[in-house]
Amino acid sequence: MNNLTKKLILKIPILGNIIKNIYNKLSELVENLTICKLYETKNGKYYLPVFAYRDMIAIEIKNNRIYQSEILDLAKHYVEENTVVLDVGSNFGQLTIELSKLKKNVLIYSFEAQEFIFKLLKKNVNINNCNAKCFYNLVGNESKTVKIKLTSLDRFGAYGSNNIIITDDDKKFNLIKAIKIDDLKIKEKISFIKIDVQGKDLEVLKGAKQTILKNKVPVLFEYEKLFENTYGYKFKDFENFIDEINYKIHLKSGNDYLILPKI
Repeated sequence: MNNLTKKLILKIPILGNIIKNIYNKLSELVENLTICKLYETKNGKYYLPVFAYRDMIAIEIKNNRIYQSEILDLAKHYVEENTVVLDVGSNFGQLTIELSKLKKNVLIYSFEAQEFIFKLLKKNVNINNCNAKCFYNLVGNESKTVKIKLTSLDRFGAYGSNNIIITDDDKKFNLIKAIKIDDLKIKEKISFIKIDVQGKDLEVLKGAKQTILKNKVPVLFEYEKLFENTYGYKFKDFENFIDEINYKIHLKSGNDYLILPKI
């Protein structure tokens, strides 16, 4: 075996790693392409990303399933006719659409803060003739215009798994209006609130305090320990808020918590 052959053999692992890195980078670029396609499913028609091949919500919809159907099963016990339901963190809108079907004359207030996903949400609401109002807002505990980082699937392969990050970046950002639910001053009766905003659930709860108290409404929120360091809280902070509004934890399912009035 000559020296040239030996050198080539030694370089094979290095070349393999280079090729692997190039492949991963190309995959990330393709996955982040904001190209959508209309899919006809047994649960409705949905515009979904074509290349977000790791997005578990899109995968479930494409395969004729309802993502987190247990939330829908739970909501059936609380959603009432002629009321409003809040879906904070609506993603592609499947839950919004299904919630609107539960009872007669239910209006969904549907909130999404990722610009590309919000566009798909509106398309899906419209094509399914869903009774919903769509809000492109960052829901929390303050009302102001903020810059948020452009969503990338580099860390998590699902749009719904990526938390919204406020940024000072002057190039790669979207301007969005941050709002509190209380500021909407919703006059209609609210029968159910679902919150799933990847770590900002506590801020949404705080910004909806008066709305919750006025309607004595069941609230389903998500808590993930993953986001404790990101947002600087512990579950005790959720418990303190729940006590403050005289509510109790009625049910825990995975990362989801249903809270109800104590009285």
